Amino acid sequence: MFGPEILPLWQWKHRSDIAGGDRVAEIRLGQLHLTLALRTDVDGEGDYGFDVMVPCPFDPERSGYAWAPAHNITDLHRALTGGLDNHEDVVCTVHGGFDDVDEEADDHYREQLAEISGSA
Repeated sequence: MFGPEILPLWQWKHRSDIAGGDRVAEIRLGQLHLTLALRTDVDGEGDYGFDVMVPCPFDPERSGYAWAPAHNITDLHRALTGGLDNHEDVVCTVHGGFDDVDEEADDHYREQLAEISGSA
């Protein structure tokens, strides 16, 4: 999927649990590295693909991480340079995806309204 030039840089991370049970690999580029997860059921129909770890776009301190789809070597470069940090398909391990964050905010707003109306 990424080409034979990646193989010398590739190393599987055995027993890693950061990808919800999926296999994890690391690509080292000198001091830089990328973490990838091999997804074996991307669409619920058994298709496979890779996600690359990026910073969580919903965490202002950027201490969490998220996963973005990586289809080719260009996506890996974009992950290294920050080009995937706000990709629409990013899923944060804490906050979910872009749609989940909006729903979470809406739920929080409804809870506040209920508290205010209950105390009035």
